[in-house]
Amino acid sequence: MALLNDLPTSVISQIVETQLYPRLYIDFVRYLPAEICLKILGYLDPVSLINVARACRVWYELAMDRKLWQHLYYMEGFKALMDEIHAAEEKMNQTPIPTPSHLEQYRPEEDGHVHKRRAIAKASPPMLPAEEDTNGDEPSDIDMAGSSIFGGGAGSGVSRSRTSEHSDVNGGGRRADKGKGRAMSPPPQQSATTRYRDNMTHKIPVLPGTLQKTTMWWWDANDRRYKIDWKYLYTMRRRLEANWEHGKYTNFQLPHPDYPDEGHRECIYSIQYNPQYLVSGSRDLTLKVWDMKTRRCLRTLKGHRRSVLCLQFDSSPDEDIIVSGSSDSDVIIWRFSTGEIIEVIRHAHQESVLNVKFDKRILVTCSKDKTIKVFNRKPLRQGDLGYPISPVGTTVNVGYNIPPSIEDAPVIPPWTMIGSLTGHSAAVNAVQIHEREIVSASGDRYIKVWDWPTQEVQRTIIGHHKGIACVQYDGRRIVSGSSDNEVKIFDCQTGLEITTLRGHTALVRTVQAGFGDHPYSAEEDLIKAKKVDEAYYKAVEAGEIDENDNQRTRRKTNAGSSKPQDICATGAKLPPGGGGGRFGRIVSGSYDTTIIIWRRDSEGVWRPQHHLRHEQAAEAASRQDDVPPDVPGRIPLHPTMRSSLTAASMPAPIHPHTAAGSSRTASAPPGPVAGTRAPETMDPATLLQYEQMVNGAVQSGPSAFRNLLQTRPEIISLRHMVDRAINRQSDQDLRTQLRHAWTGAHIHNQWNHGRVRSELIRNQENVMAANAPTAAAGGGSNGVIGSSTTTATPTPTAAAAAMVVGAATGQPVIPQISLPQVPVAPADAITGPAAPAAQQPQLPPMAGGRHHPHIPTAPAEENSPRVFKLQYDARRIICCSQTSFIVGWDFCNGDKELEEATRFFDTVR
Repeated sequence: MALLNDLPTSVISQIVETQLYPRLYIDFVRYLPAEICLKILGYLDPVSLINVARACRVWYELAMDRKLWQHLYYMEGFKALMDEIHAAEEKMNQTPIPTPSHLEQYRPEEDGHVHKRRAIAKASPPMLPAEEDTNGDEPSDIDMAGSSIFGGGAGSGVSRSRTSEHSDVNGGGRRADKGKGRAMSPPPQQSATTRYRDNMTHKIPVLPGTLQKTTMWWWDANDRRYKIDWKYLYTMRRRLEANWEHGKYTNFQLPHPDYPDEGHRECIYSIQYNPQYLVSGSRDLTLKVWDMKTRRCLRTLKGHRRSVLCLQFDSSPDEDIIVSGSSDSDVIIWRFSTGEIIEVIRHAHQESVLNVKFDKRILVTCSKDKTIKVFNRKPLRQGDLGYPISPVGTTVNVGYNIPPSIEDAPVIPPWTMIGSLTGHSAAVNAVQIHEREIVSASGDRYIKVWDWPTQEVQRTIIGHHKGIACVQYDGRRIVSGSSDNEVKIFDCQTGLEITTLRGHTALVRTVQAGFGDHPYSAEEDLIKAKKVDEAYYKAVEAGEIDENDNQRTRRKTNAGSSKPQDICATGAKLPPGGGGGRFGRIVSGSYDTTIIIWRRDSEGVWRPQHHLRHEQAAEAASRQDDVPPDVPGRIPLHPTMRSSLTAASMPAPIHPHTAAGSSRTASAPPGPVAGTRAPETMDPATLLQYEQMVNGAVQSGPSAFRNLLQTRPEIISLRHMVDRAINRQSDQDLRTQLRHAWTGAHIHNQWNHGRVRSELIRNQENVMAANAPTAAAGGGSNGVIGSSTTTATPTPTAAAAAMVVGAATGQPVIPQISLPQVPVAPADAITGPAAPAAQQPQLPPMAGGRHHPHIPTAPAEENSPRVFKLQYDARRIICCSQTSFIVGWDFCNGDKELEEATRFFDTVR
């Protein structure tokens, strides 16, 4: 230091610049090939990668490599729909693409410096569609302009680099030095990084110190086409996950509020959806196909004779199929695109069919009769997987024992039962298929893993204390929900219970789990599991844990903690919590009327992150869809209420298919209401009286308000009036209790209305079926059932009168409907598979009650619907319940950019 103090400043500066600086600052990008640089950058997290992009332009070009961000996207555990991406790219590039010769690659300066190539366009590449372009300048977003060295098209990045080494795009003879930007002649040997930079695609100029906002598409000058921007997809996916984490969503419902008559008449037991369609199965004996974008019913499928309990569909053109199972013990295979019946497997089981699953090869069904049936989907020939093998060989006696050839063996036609799996001692409530394995869950508390080609049990898993209602299997983990109110995760390979989630207070009816596995999760999870076991054994050796404490072992459950004192079992191939990535989630629905979204905390423990409720989502959805009323006091109700209350004064919307004469929707239109008046028909004096009653009840508290809604259910329709009264209360907790009281009364009244409406419809259908031969033979007036044919059952008018009498005694008023008269076809016209119920064997009446027929009744919160089935994808959660409508939570939260990008996102698995 003393020597440095004596030197002049200019000498010290020279020493630093020539001797110290090159040793302290080494730009590896300048000396290493681009492939190695990208390999190094591939280990960075997104924030570090963004900081690299801000360092300099050369680093920016590498940090924005498309393959680098695609790799980062998958390493987070996200999945993409590559078919959708390829289709979108093809559509984007249908317009003619001009050549990039108009791009000016270099621009000389007076001081002898040359800018890094900027792609300053004299004529821009093809304009993006308006909906694809984005505006605004968010500092957190980066312009993903660079291509990949692994590039697109037929040529690889290396071949393109060699081409650019010998020829410049714009014919310029000078190249820019990396890092400093000084002009120089092309060196004899150029690094791969320099060649990579010289082969960059068209990009917008980047101002110093700024990073521009990305768009979904970038222009690849080498392939002369637009390609998807993986940096943009990654940014949008993280934004979507942030909405999931913070509970930001909008609600929606099916049917659309403007078309309430397209909905089911009774509770919905099963749903499945994809980005385009949703299919639902109901207690009203029908399936409905919905358009997810418009929330309109496309067609109604009729064929089952009892409740539709389960279904699965595949709308792709090569599959085009719906499979449904029912309480009538039948399984029906439908053509998705037309709704026609392909096959009916009559009496597939001896009792109700509780679940159906299919893949490319087989259809698996399970039933209350304790069995699992396997059916082939394609013709089977001897030697095919699943072809039944006779224990006794077949020979042909021609003097020698010569076995027949494969061509001589019979071909098994599709939809033939090729296996029956027996071993459960109670109803089999759910099944899953994964390659050769079938996983079944039963009311006997056992989960069994079967090898379906051999029909042998590979493993029996015990863990739940009561019957199991639902199961999911991904090849490594089994996730189940049970009547013991718990969700459990099992390691399938060892059968060990590794996680128990407690949060529900009643039967867990439906569950879906996604663990966010990235490409190396299986190996990492195995390493983590071994480390957890090692830590546990060390704690036992140190005396920190008493391994012989059986009472402690029986009491213990683990929600995912890796601490030795929390471990319940050792030897599993999965760590506690089930492993996977940080964006995993589990969504469970219960008879306690709640849906819980489970997420892992920083220690890997699964915890309830959000609690969702069906009735609250329905209320929010109806508010979002409703248009502000023009008439004071007129409040649009939920569709099932609105269809009856306003039918007398508001014309019903006309379904376009119905207007064209098609019968794709088969819901009966509502008739006039008996015993109630629509709000818009009330005179001002009546509205004033109701307002005074509401204000007084709200001031008196939730109990008085609840009693008012029970004795005066017509007030439920006066939502704006109720909201004004509630909003006047200063106590937030009181406002919440009052709104819950209104929601409960709303749902309760809706249930009553739906039940009575369904009973009336069923009575008329039964009368029509019983009197069809008489009407056809007697030639009744115009072939219509008259009043003389309905004397055997209560008429709608009598039922409505009974409701009015009930209202006089203080019971809730249930809105009634009078159904239109139904024409009856002549008896000789009823032929073929489309014959109405009159020609089908009549089944005993369905048992009363509104819970799923194969699950024991569990206590639930009063006036709240039990959840029957849910499903989630990257964007939504959709569920069905005891009500006749379907509700959903959309985590795009109204963000148009997210809605556009989510079509490329696959579900967290």
